[in-house]
Amino acid sequence: MHKAVPSSSSSSAAIHSLLALRPGLLLRCSGTRHAHGRQGGGQAGAGLHLVLLLRGQVHVSYGGSRHRLGRSVAAESGACEAAAELALVSLQRPEAFARHDEEDGAPECKLGLHLSPEWLDQADLRLPDKHLGVTRLQAAAHLRRLGQAVIAQTEALSRSTPDQRALSRLRLECQTLELLGEALQLGSALPRQAMAQRMRQARELLDSGAADRWSLADIALELGLHENTLQRCFRQAHGCSVFEHLRQRRLARAHALLQQGSSVAQAALEAAYDNPANFATALKRQYGRSPSELRR
Repeated sequence: MHKAVPSSSSSSAAIHSLLALRPGLLLRCSGTRHAHGRQGGGQAGAGLHLVLLLRGQVHVSYGGSRHRLGRSVAAESGACEAAAELALVSLQRPEAFARHDEEDGAPECKLGLHLSPEWLDQADLRLPDKHLGVTRLQAAAHLRRLGQAVIAQTEALSRSTPDQRALSRLRLECQTLELLGEALQLGSALPRQAMAQRMRQARELLDSGAADRWSLADIALELGLHENTLQRCFRQAHGCSVFEHLRQRRLARAHALLQQGSSVAQAALEAAYDNPANFATALKRQYGRSPSELRR
């Protein structure tokens, strides 16, 4: 895990700590706000990095590979809070780590674990072979409860008296290992379901309109996938490319507007066509009728 100085604040509302539970097993917790500046960074050690985001948003990079957690279509539309997310990142060698936050001290509740290769060996666990390999999943309710319990116990440890500290630390280690076991089981047992879930999220994002002006790189970053992986898996799941789906959805919206009496110019703008002739050609190819025929 990247190096940082633990917070010395006594306020439980701003808990931020970095603890070595065992050699090679590091725990980092942020209670309600992260303690870094907007652009923070350091060195991420080799091994397995686990991030469980319970609230807020995290935009980080490992070795230049960026990942954004905590933004959901539902959250952007105001329907609900962003879903809790789990990310597992494997590093065969140390890499540069950086945070790319939009504001200082943003609301955040998360925990991170770093399992060194030596700790994994002692636990009879194997580090994934792929360097910078990433698995991302929505966190189930049980995992969220475990994460909240670990953060609460970290807070309790910070308030414990010297004679209570050993027992409090043991409780924290037990809870952390339970969470780790659940996370690893989820991450290793559900790879196909995870990708299917990611493709459903991709379609929800595209259908929301939020990504209408985004590049493929932007969409892939939002979903935590490589561009080629996104294109391949989206086609397998939905039978078309990402931008074919975007085009079809925009044309469907324009089609509905024309039938409601909107002008051709307004419908073309809604479909992101600057050229009316190109819009008319695409609409006729899709629906067999010209824009003027659809307005009748």
